[in-house]
Amino acid sequence: MSGTIIDVAAPAEDAPEREETPRAEGARRLYAVVWRWHFYAGLLTAPLMWVVTLTGALYAFRTEIVEWRDRPWLVVEPGPQRKGLDELIEVAKKAGGSDELEGMALRPEPDRSVRFMVEGTGTGGHDGGPPHVDVYVNPYTGDVLGTRTEGTDVFDVVLALHRNLMYGSTGRALVELTTAWGLILLATGVYLWWPRGKTNVGVWTPRLKGKLYAVLRDWHSVPGFYLAALIGIVTATGLVFSLVMGSTFNWSVQKIGHWPPAWMAPPKAAPAPPGASAAPLDVVAANFLKEARPGEVVAFRPAAKPELNHRAWISEDDDKNRMRAVTADRWTGEVISSVAPADLPFMYRVRLWSVSTHVGKIFGLTTEILACVASLAMFALSATGVWMWWERRPRNRTGFPRRPEPKSLPRWGWLIVVVGGVLLPVAGASMVLVVLLDALAYPLRKRWA
Repeated sequence: MSGTIIDVAAPAEDAPEREETPRAEGARRLYAVVWRWHFYAGLLTAPLMWVVTLTGALYAFRTEIVEWRDRPWLVVEPGPQRKGLDELIEVAKKAGGSDELEGMALRPEPDRSVRFMVEGTGTGGHDGGPPHVDVYVNPYTGDVLGTRTEGTDVFDVVLALHRNLMYGSTGRALVELTTAWGLILLATGVYLWWPRGKTNVGVWTPRLKGKLYAVLRDWHSVPGFYLAALIGIVTATGLVFSLVMGSTFNWSVQKIGHWPPAWMAPPKAAPAPPGASAAPLDVVAANFLKEARPGEVVAFRPAAKPELNHRAWISEDDDKNRMRAVTADRWTGEVISSVAPADLPFMYRVRLWSVSTHVGKIFGLTTEILACVASLAMFALSATGVWMWWERRPRNRTGFPRRPEPKSLPRWGWLIVVVGGVLLPVAGASMVLVVLLDALAYPLRKRWA
């Protein structure tokens, strides 16, 4: 978020020499250290940052785009009577070329189709197994409206790029590294922007004309400051389900007893009454739909074992923060429990809140727009940073910042680095690696300077 690719320690030409106070010298040295880390982090993470931010911006509006694109599959003309679920399931299995039903998604509105998820063939699934096949069926006529195999939707590709660059666990680690350094770039950028008593143009408002580099610097730093909090929230919440930090967070939540069995574990069924048989799926589904409000989706998989009750997840726009886990009795079909996020332990609620915040689902379209703005702003900050370097670099030279003077970072600065490295372990490991490489490369740079 900061400004210049020059030696920040160099005095202005023809300026009268003044004795530098220890405090001023310390501030100058610290600025040089922060600037150097900000520069290298911004430059090295730029390619991955662009992929992650642009895919994030696009994915924020997935719901609206899919609703418009798939309308012929989603909306039907209501008829006098719906066909039974057992019949519709067989239609979906046949259309998907499968004998295995994975679940179904129903809506309370009468003009909505039913989406069935069946197990496909091959190894195209996100976990390396068979892919899911979505089959959209008209519940009144039994007609198949459309099918889509997992991995073939453009948003499957967008999400895979955003999560792991389509490169498995290695890609997830790289995305986490980029995300963590994004937070560090925001923090160091705010430090470098800090006015320090200045009130001129380029501090609080960006200039619109002048030298290209100066304009780029202003539009890099000033909007970056104003949007830092928003970008930071969207970025930090993404780390909650990352490879290393996300796994550590989940482990911590489990260890302190905040991983809720009532939310995660399959609900056990009571012993069958004498002569009883399982309630028909149509009865179970109808009772689940009574729990849903307009606009919500009931995601339901019939219990696979006789000792289990039926479980459905009810949510609107896949908002985990408002999702409810509803259980229906296997024998009567009646709803016997409904667990909402408010009923869950605090730290698990933080996890759900983080997921919904990251994808902009907390307050619907408003927060989707904010999530998109945050993603595009981070892309713009990264792009203008690289542009500034390219514009400012001397001819036939890299224009990289000079190595700071020894002992430029005070003890409290080292403390911040250590704490940050612990909180962001992937970034912390990369810091150690960069310091070692810098120490090894310094003699070579002096030789070739």
